[in-house]
Amino acid sequence: MPTPLDIALAVVLALVGAAVGAASGRLVRLFVAHDPEPGDESGPPPPSCPHCGSAVPFLRALPVPAVRGFALRGACPGCGRPLPGSPLVVWGSAVLFGAVGLAAGAAEGRTAPVGVAAMLFLAAVGMVLAVVDARVKRLPDVLVLRSYPLAAALVAAAALTSGPEWGALIGAAAGGAGLSAFYFVLWFIHPAGMGWGDVKLSGLLGLYLGWQAGFSGVVSGTLLAFLASALVGLVLILLRRATRKTEIPLGPFMIGGALAVVLLGDPLAAFTA
Repeated sequence: MPTPLDIALAVVLALVGAAVGAASGRLVRLFVAHDPEPGDESGPPPPSCPHCGSAVPFLRALPVPAVRGFALRGACPGCGRPLPGSPLVVWGSAVLFGAVGLAAGAAEGRTAPVGVAAMLFLAAVGMVLAVVDARVKRLPDVLVLRSYPLAAALVAAAALTSGPEWGALIGAAAGGAGLSAFYFVLWFIHPAGMGWGDVKLSGLLGLYLGWQAGFSGVVSGTLLAFLASALVGLVLILLRRATRKTEIPLGPFMIGGALAVVLLGDPLAAFTA
């Protein structure tokens, strides 16, 4: 049962999440759909302004635009016009940040500030990636790959400052490597059924799942992702909004499954205890 202090923390973090979502939601429109012709190896276009097409550079090791004042004004470095935000990212980030607050209050361990920061980072990046993938069926490298250094540092710091919890640290490393290998095998066997971006994202999610819940958490998060995507696909087919050949982005379900396990707990834990 959440205490008043837990609820207060959740409310404060929800407000912070709304502010973060207002800034990060501007990233959504920087990415457009990329459907290359056969033999085209040029790669997807870089993040660019939807108004003038000017490229928007990102920091080398962070999923953040290298544009001064972008978080506050969201102005294009080329034309100076503000980039549109995403209400879905604002509200989604607020809900997820609030959920992190409640999870931190309810959990018995791994609730140190650095652990909370690690979960907030996953919530912030995951929300943007889910909306981008749902919108243009892409998981951009500048968001996925540049999230790895900070995510790994936060997870490692959280494990080392809580005990240290060597098992959690090993679980994080094994989860990231193991889930990456699993998705790579799936992509290698049937590349038409899975995007390369999903493979790149899997390691980041496996890192968090292994840290929070070990091997069973990695399995739970993966099962939830595939079950949810299959259920949504079936509903869309029944509603005649899709066919069996319709491509449904997997990224939002991967992120949702990982966040569900990280924030709500591992549903397989009772069977593996």
